[in-house]
Order: sequence, then C-alpha cells, then structure tokens
Amino acid sequence: MFDIEIDELEIFIDEVNEYLQIIESGLLQLEEQTNNAETLNHIFRAAHTIKALAGTVGHQRMADLTHAMENLFDAMRNGQLTPTQAIADELFGVIDILKILRDEIVNQQASDVDITIILSQLHALINNNDQSPSSKNERVSAERTLSPEQANQIKDLQEKGQSVLQVEISTDFKTFAPAARLLQAAMALMEAGQVIDQHPTMESLSNGEHNHSLLVILATNLKDEAIKNLLGDVADLSEFQVRPFEADLVAAPTPVVAPKNSSTPPSVNSTSKTVRISVERLDALINLVGELVTNRNRLKQVEETLRAQYGKDEMVGELSESSTHMGRLIDQLQEEVMRARMLPISHLFDKLPRLVRDVARTSGKQVNLLIEGAATELDRSVIEVIGDPLIHLLRNAVDHGLETPEQRLAVNKSDTGTIKLTAAHLEGRVVITVEDDGKGIDPDRVRQSAVKRKLITPERAAQLSDEEVIDLIFQPNLSTAEKLTEVSGRGVGMDVVRTNVERLGGSVFVESVLGQGTVFRVTLPLTLAIIETMLVELWNNVYAIPITGINDVLYLSDTKTDTIRGMRAIRWRGAVLPLIDLRHSFADPRLSHMPDPDGAKQAIVTVTWGKQRCGLIVDRIIGKQGIVVKSLNSIAGEVPGISGCTILGDGRVALIIDIPGLINAELRLRQVKEGLKNGHSL
Repeated sequence: MFDIEIDELEIFIDEVNEYLQIIESGLLQLEEQTNNAETLNHIFRAAHTIKALAGTVGHQRMADLTHAMENLFDAMRNGQLTPTQAIADELFGVIDILKILRDEIVNQQASDVDITIILSQLHALINNNDQSPSSKNERVSAERTLSPEQANQIKDLQEKGQSVLQVEISTDFKTFAPAARLLQAAMALMEAGQVIDQHPTMESLSNGEHNHSLLVILATNLKDEAIKNLLGDVADLSEFQVRPFEADLVAAPTPVVAPKNSSTPPSVNSTSKTVRISVERLDALINLVGELVTNRNRLKQVEETLRAQYGKDEMVGELSESSTHMGRLIDQLQEEVMRARMLPISHLFDKLPRLVRDVARTSGKQVNLLIEGAATELDRSVIEVIGDPLIHLLRNAVDHGLETPEQRLAVNKSDTGTIKLTAAHLEGRVVITVEDDGKGIDPDRVRQSAVKRKLITPERAAQLSDEEVIDLIFQPNLSTAEKLTEVSGRGVGMDVVRTNVERLGGSVFVESVLGQGTVFRVTLPLTLAIIETMLVELWNNVYAIPITGINDVLYLSDTKTDTIRGMRAIRWRGAVLPLIDLRHSFADPRLSHMPDPDGAKQAIVTVTWGKQRCGLIVDRIIGKQGIVVKSLNSIAGEVPGISGCTILGDGRVALIIDIPGLINAELRLRQVKEGLKNGHSL
C-alpha cells in the first residue's frame, strides 16, 4: 500500500513523530508569543519535512495535509496571518489527524479519515485573513526589484549581445532529496553562463532550505532550447520554464531562512554522528551483558573456592588477576550499554504541555506550566511505563487541583494557576514532582469519603493524622470530587498510579496544604535491568535488597528491641523504627524443620520508602553485588514483597525484595489484625 520497507518503518515513524512534536511545541509557544519568527521557522520546516517524508512513501493525503499546514505557517511568517487561539485549536486538530494518517503507514491499512473538509478549512483560514490587495502588491513588488548594480549588469551584458534569461524550476513534493536536485540544476546553469541572481541561494539549498522551486536570472550565449536540454538531464524536475528576462516578470520564490543560532532539527538527509537502534537490539545487548555479569560473579566464586584450597598458588594468582581485569571490562561494558538505554525525560515531558493546554481549555482554567529538569536521563523502559501515571497526575492537577479564575481571584490569588513539573537525580534514583498552587486536598472531606465508602471505620478515621488521611486518596474507589467531569476526579485512579509506579520499584507520595496547593512526588529507579543490591540470607536461601532503599546495616544483638502496639521496634537515630522479620513475611511450612538463625549473625537492614522507615531482620548479611533483574510475572504472577529474581554465580535463584510492596503488605496485614482485634472490619 505504501512504498516503505519494514526495516525503514521505525526510522520513518521516529522522524515523523519528532517533527510532529516540534510543530506541537511551537504552536504552544506561539499562543504566548505570536510574532516569534524563530518558532515560525521551526514549525514551517518541520511541516515541510513531514510533507517530504510522506511523499517518499506515497502517502498522498498526509502530504497534502502537511502542504496545507506549510502554506498556513508561511502566511504567518509573511505577516498575512496572525496565529490566534482559534487557529491553534484548528492546527492541533490537524496534528491529531496527521497521527491517524501516520498510523496508516504502520498498519498498512487506510483509515476512514476524509481530509477534504480539513483542507478547505485551512485554505479558508489563509483567504479570510489575507492582507489587502494593496499591501500584497507592495510586498511582491519589493521581491521583484533587482538592485541597481544587477540592473546595470544586465544592461551591459545585453549590449554585448548576450541573452538574459529567466529560468524557473520546480520539483514535486514526492521528489527524493529535492534540495539536491535543485542544486544540480543551479550548477548546470552556472556552467551555461553567468548567474546574476538566484533564489534560493546555493548556501540555502545546501542547508535544505527551499520551497521546491528555484529562480535564476542567467546571462548566456546559449539558445533557450540548449538551456532546456541541460535541465532535461537533471532527474526529478517536475517543471521548468526558460524565457527572456523582463524586469516586471521577476518573482523570486519566498526563501526559507533558517534562524541564526537556532536549534532547528537537521533535515532527513543530513549527516549525523548518531545512529538509531531498535529497542529489541538494545534488549538483546542488555541480556548478553546480564549473562556476562552472572558469569563474572560465578568466576569470582570459583576464584574464592580455589584460593581457600590452594592458598597463594601461582595459578590461583593469575586467575585472580584475569578475573579482576575481566570484571572491570564487564563493568565498563555494562555502564556503556546502560547509557545507550538512557533517554532524556524530555521525550516524555515534551508531550505534556499540549495535554495541560487541552485539559485547561475543557475545564475553563488558566494554567501556566513550568518544566524543569527535562534533560534528566532515565531508562527508556521506565519512561514508557511512567507516562500514563504522570498524565493522570497532571490531568488531576489541572481539573481538580486548580481553581477557576473567578475562584482564585476571590481568595486573592492570580487568575492563572501554576503547575510545576520537575525531574532530578537524587541518590541513584530519579524524583519527579507535580506541584500545583491550587486549593489543596481537604483532609476532612477525605475522611468523610473514606468512611462513606467503608474503606475505614469512623473510629480509625478519627485516629489518623491529616497526613495519613491524605494518603488514603491512593485507596481504590476513593474520590473527593464534588462532581464527575469528563477529565478526571482527584483520587479516582490514584491507586492505579501508585500500583504502576511501585511495579517499577518506585514510590508515590503526596503532600498538601489546604488552600495553598498539592505536591505529588514520584521516585523511580534509573534502570530496571541491572541494579546494585545487598545480598542477605534467610533459611540458607539468598534474597537481594536494592541498595537505593538501604540506609544502614546493624547487628540485631547490638540493639535493644521493644514491643510497641504489638510490633517489634528499636530506637534508631532518635526515632522509633518498626521491625519486619523477613522469616515471618516469607514464611513457608516446608521450612519449618530448619534450625533457628544464629543470633550473633542476625542483622537489621534499615530501609526507607518515602516517609516510611523500617528495619528488615535477616539471618545473615552476605554482601553487595550487582545483579541482572529477571521477571517472575510469567512464572509466579504478582508476589507481595517480591519484584523479581536473579541468577547467582553458583546457579542459585535469589528473589529480589520489593521494599514498597513489602511495607505496604505489612501495613495492610497489621490494619486487618487491629480491625479484627477491635471487633469490626476495616
């Protein structure tokens, strides 16, 4: 259906997505600054490139639609048209249609989208907002005027018997590398005589700046027919005209001028020091590196065994030296492969201003979105999964976090609300915050809603602090919204947000001040593939605890434990630290015959999850080790407190402890026990 090979499809889609994002971001900027020439040039070139890309694969409707957009942007650049909010709404709708047409290429199946009406609307926008005839004639006249030096040069050449010709050349939008074809035609004309004037210039054509057309004023001794024959040898020229020069016939094509010091994306045909690589190939590389890490750990274990048997034997020393060197190389290889998987979070953040704008328009709000830390890098697999939760948080922030302009003015706030989206690295993890200066979350309303929906008892609701009550918004089916909207409801779906983030080994916490605003803080691992862990032992089985969640490690025998409200705890750094005995958390009847742990070796691993801190009691500390994460979902499904597994150097399987999931499971268990003890359900 479309002229594109399977191996070219991913590159094509990436290019189209990149330029659609440029147009979308540019339109948002134009809503704030309508006369931004640099932005207009960016989006004009993006539309022009998409048109060319669509032409190369034979997608006529997509090419026609982007050509109409290109004309609209050109009218804005020339001052014929002022970008208004209504025009932006129309163009955002066109972008959505272009995404549907893009998907036709992926699916190799045409949609039922009819672009005829859309094209008519775009043409009407230009025609209805065009300048008066007099102002247009003044502009065209200015374009047709040659400099006095050029006019005198033409007169002198004509007196010497040379012909002065006006040559107009064009290429079709389907032409592959149109700038190269126009360059070839321009060079052919340079060999045929003296070029007096040319639009676009050779430099512009070299930079890919053109309107699929070229105009040349040429002085030559050749006849018109000879010039036509020269141009006929240039491939892929759709049309060319050669006629005697007359001053009032000169109409230079509108040049596409690239803004100085701009970040305009390179054309499709420009060279680059980067290459695109498929996710599947990156996954294959990370799996191979994972196998190397596993074998490195195995080699270390073999070395330790041989050293225990043969002491300082020369061969053991050589093995140790080789093992150490190989370990360093594997570490470097692992770091480079992991770096290849990292992407700036701007790949996600760049799509969010459009979302905020649309939700604000729907809910009648005025919103100023501030974005910081878009250059923060994160594993691409994490970026893909965190997209939906982040979108949900932003929808809620606009629709139910911020007040209407009238409500804000009534409480002495500006009529425009502010949402701040930030990303930053913190202690080996990425922290994303969504902060609004809206009305905040009312703890009393959350209490009433939780009791009404029988999520907690009235007695329990009265015992909870405001901070603990606000955290209840992450419970399923809890909403404090006064009315349902087509966008969202504060609390509706928040359980899904937290669940999805915790599946990544992350956490979500909320802070809110009534009348001042709300902050959602999402903490995520940098990568899901290879992580540093602390290996611990339970019943001769090995478990791995991610290092990023660990604070301290201390021996149980060096502490004094107490029982507070039925749970073991210690005093740690001036605070009470509850303890979780992993033997009880992961109890297995089949291990009942195993002896009790050695009290001298038992340890407490103190961990943090958001504001929650606790100590995990383990039988023995083995040590730190980098591991390759393997999924358990296809084997065992969801296991509370376990996020995956890894294969150790000796071939054993070690389970990876999910700190957020473990703490959540323990809290729920204790709430159930308290409820049963008090004689009622929670």
